[in-house]
Amino acid sequence: MEHNRGLTVHFSDGTSLAFSFPQQTDNAYAAAIAVEEVMKRRILTVEADGALIVIPFDNVKYISAYPGTGGRELKHVIRGATLAD
Repeated sequence: MEHNRGLTVHFSDGTSLAFSFPQQTDNAYAAAIAVEEVMKRRILTVEADGALIVIPFDNVKYISAYPGTGGRELKHVIRGATLAD
């Protein structure tokens, strides 16, 4: 099983921040709840290299995360999609 994770935050001005991190929990249900909570709060917090980074969603265009849900508990996810030009 792949335990490394990646997250890229793409901002409205065309810049981006990329993070890599270890798996945060083995509990798929807890991970789904955490994602839903971040979406409700509209703020992403990341501890990286000893600093706390707080990213409000106000200027975020989109967030891409790897790996995907892998069939976990997230609701309302379109699965099996391909990025099109």
